[in-house]
Amino acid sequence: MFEKAMSFVLIFSGLITHDFSLPNSRPPSDLLVSRTTGQPQTQFHSVTADPEKWREDLRFLATELPRRHVNFFHDLSPDEFQRAVDELDAAIPTMSDHAIIVGMVRIVAMAREAHTSLDWGGIDSRYPFRIYPIDFLNLKDGLFVKAITLSGPATNRGRVRYRRALGARVVRIGDTDIESAKSAIAALIATENQAWVTARIPAFINSPEILHGLGLLPDMEQGRFTFEDSRGEQFEFIFTPVARTPPPSTIQFPFISRIPIQLYRTRPSSQFYWFEYLENARTIYFQYNRCSEMSSLPFANFLQQFVSFIDTHDVQRLVVDLRNNPGGNSAILQPLINAVVSRPHINQRGSLFVAINEGTASSGVLNAIDFQRRTQAILIGGPTGGKPNSYGEIRSFNLPNSGIRVVYSTRFFQLLPGADPPSLMPNILIELSSTDYFAGRDPVLESALAF
Repeated sequence: MFEKAMSFVLIFSGLITHDFSLPNSRPPSDLLVSRTTGQPQTQFHSVTADPEKWREDLRFLATELPRRHVNFFHDLSPDEFQRAVDELDAAIPTMSDHAIIVGMVRIVAMAREAHTSLDWGGIDSRYPFRIYPIDFLNLKDGLFVKAITLSGPATNRGRVRYRRALGARVVRIGDTDIESAKSAIAALIATENQAWVTARIPAFINSPEILHGLGLLPDMEQGRFTFEDSRGEQFEFIFTPVARTPPPSTIQFPFISRIPIQLYRTRPSSQFYWFEYLENARTIYFQYNRCSEMSSLPFANFLQQFVSFIDTHDVQRLVVDLRNNPGGNSAILQPLINAVVSRPHINQRGSLFVAINEGTASSGVLNAIDFQRRTQAILIGGPTGGKPNSYGEIRSFNLPNSGIRVVYSTRFFQLLPGADPPSLMPNILIELSSTDYFAGRDPVLESALAF
């Protein structure tokens, strides 16, 4: 079935500009002890020790990717691709390992479609890219800090100090203003639309190796960020990288314990599906975080609970939240869509809403399109990060020396015949601002309830 064919997982990729020159970096060292966690961290050599092995990997990549991809040159000329390969090949002896990886990520991303990528963030890689102990949120009015990491032997005094960054706007990275930094990072993101750039900037801008490779930070072991608080006062913190795994504990802002808090933030994203009855609004809010089954609650059992509740309570409205759903198996949600179709008091204009945004991708987009086609749903929120007509059904291979995984598309899916928009657009456009987010408000849900 088509739905089964669309069951794939997004692998994120990126690209960099053609300028592979790097700023001066620290002297080579095989091991660095992080001052944040106290755990050994791999320290990249300032210049690779194995240029010929990297060149072998690059040649393998340049040959195998176009051969295996269903249509690698759909938006790229072979000459442009070869020039980029030759340029990286010539620069490899002067580059660090992480810069070479970023260079190959760029080459893969030249396919300009999100499902073809080089897994630069692979946690099992022998070249693990790290993170800074801060988490960002990219909004229409700027890049803001939504969380800080508390894991490791950091003192309470240090934790209190870093808490000042929570909710603050990022002003500079190193000596580069944030808008210029975001523009540089946007060039790294393999995408078919601007919405996916918005969604992916926080992950790229949190990587020491990416920032160093772009020349935004001369020393990735000392991540210097400048922030501005709500009073307009600027301050600076210097962060040390930490490992991506195990996942660090964090302080989120606005605080989970505060009232009010956005409903979509009240449960972890690892809870793939759940619903809550808003009695005063006679509304069921259903959050679908990922198109995957939970072992603790198979979707068939969940659906039975969901349908039973609708049929035994005064439910006049249903809000399906697909925001930040990166995809998976699109077939899982089909029985729920069928259940909605068969209930006319829900399946009518003004009683059924589907929330989407820049984080909605892959099978999350397919499910949103299914609602749009088969029901009377009103799409509300922002443009999707996933492109409706796009390449997918991924396979992968590994580079022979580094072992880095390369993911590529094997099929083209045309979900919207006769049209080719970069994103699935909402019927009601609502952009999230920092004022709403940090006040604990969800204007998308509020608008659906007020419709």
